[in-house]
Amino acid sequence: KIETKQQLLDFIEETRKAKGISIKKACENTGNFTQAMWSRFKLGQREPSWDKLYQMAKAVGIRIHVSARLG
Repeated sequence: KIETKQQLLDFIEETRKAKGISIKKACENTGNFTQAMWSRFKLGQREPSWDKLYQMAKAVGIRIHVSARLG
């Protein structure tokens, strides 16, 4: 269960590396990311929005399902 942006970013990076997808290829898969942008997120120099994280996840083949509950 992933609850924070950092947890999702870590999972995206683990998946990207496990699949042998380069940052360059992942950026191409997003259609609008630069390698510098991806690297800044990865290195913690900038915090990605949830929307950017969803794009990154899709670029490495991760499907995102969001659930919400009160409490």
